Amino acid sequence: MIIGTCVNGMKCVYDLPTKVNTVEKFESLIYSYNDGRMAESQREELYNQPKLLGLVGPMFNGYGILKSTGETVAIIRYEN
Repeated sequence: MIIGTCVNGMKCVYDLPTKVNTVEKFESLIYSYNDGRMAESQREELYNQPKLLGLVGPMFNGYGILKSTGETVAIIRYEN
């Protein structure tokens, strides 16, 4: 599981294809960042989230709770 932070300070978890299984692989795929502020209808959780080579996303996939801490986190999804 890869954990990040949204611009609003809330933690997020990245839901990634199985081939992206390390932070190093995740970071190596980043080519840009989502500029969601330009789209009024886009969720705040998606602002400045990374865009990854070869994957569709970022997409908001609801909220979850981290078992380790009990914190509520945004789930950011990427697909092939």
